[in-house]
Amino acid sequence: MEGKVLQMDGHRVVSFERYLKHPVEKVWRAITNPEHMAKWLTVQSEMELRVDGQLAFRWDNGDLVEGKITKIDPPHELEYTWLEEASGYSVVRWRLKDEGERCLLHLTHTFYEVAVVPDYLAGWHVHLEALDEVINDQFTRFPWERVKEMRSKYTSIMN
Repeated sequence: MEGKVLQMDGHRVVSFERYLKHPVEKVWRAITNPEHMAKWLTVQSEMELRVDGQLAFRWDNGDLVEGKITKIDPPHELEYTWLEEASGYSVVRWRLKDEGERCLLHLTHTFYEVAVVPDYLAGWHVHLEALDEVINDQFTRFPWERVKEMRSKYTSIMN
């Protein structure tokens, strides 16, 4: 499903909903396990999975996101602050809901400062596709060319 940009309390919110053909617990492991995250999010991650736990995501290009976990209810909800040079302060929230044999994943990324929203739409779009591949044991490599394709698409939609 395509990402959307919503306005909430004067802030831009990137929002995605995806149905994954996996139980919630398996999706939870994929979004919180450093080995899985290294594949689908392309980061070295450190997360203390508790309220007020610290997190750090490091990409090979030197980008760094630091934050703190603000809500956690395994395996249904994870929310954390996201602080990086490019976009400033923001909040990422994952909600996972049982839907029979499937999981409804709802991801929001709320921006409180300036951010290039089409870049985040494209990034999350492709990262979520890669997440599904990781969970399905079909992941081979991260498709950076797909990010460029989706960035062009989202940029044209927003202009």
